[in-house]
Amino acid sequence: VLTIGVFSILNTEMGVIGILPIVASTYNIEISVAGLLVSLFALAVAVSGPILPLLLSKYNRKTIMIISLGTFFICNVISAFAGSFWLVLVARVVPAFLHPVYVSLSFAIASSSVSEKEAPKAVAKVMVGVSAGMVLGVPVMSYIANLFSLEIAMLAFALVNLIALAYLCQLKKKCLMALSSKF
Repeated sequence: VLTIGVFSILNTEMGVIGILPIVASTYNIEISVAGLLVSLFALAVAVSGPILPLLLSKYNRKTIMIISLGTFFICNVISAFAGSFWLVLVARVVPAFLHPVYVSLSFAIASSSVSEKEAPKAVAKVMVGVSAGMVLGVPVMSYIANLFSLEIAMLAFALVNLIALAYLCQLKKKCLMALSSKF
């Protein structure tokens, strides 16, 4: 579940690189302006990375992860149907603030949910999601956008987020059921 979630977030982050020419053409803007989708996403991650994971650490981890993936899903759907580039830009920057929160929680949960000896393996499994999201995001989304449309590519980002969100919600539901049966 953690690996799929990290994959979905990294896929959203990196996948847009391959479709920048299509974004520029669709919204009739310069490619350098379309590049703000990458630059401002990265800036939001850099700004929130040292702050938000620490501030949100006192809240339930799974709830924060569900909120993060839900935000990515909703914002990707908004991006798919946005009538202006500036709305797409806002819809990409908003979830970027939650990117370091989700990734750091994934690593923390992976390492703390197993024995100390097994922690490196668990963290490595989450890293597979990071690597796959970075490596597969650009060519797959570029292929989808070229084959179908920019909207379908953005919805593909949302679909991957939704799959991760569904798995995480199912896991949370099982955990809540297990806790309630003890009382």
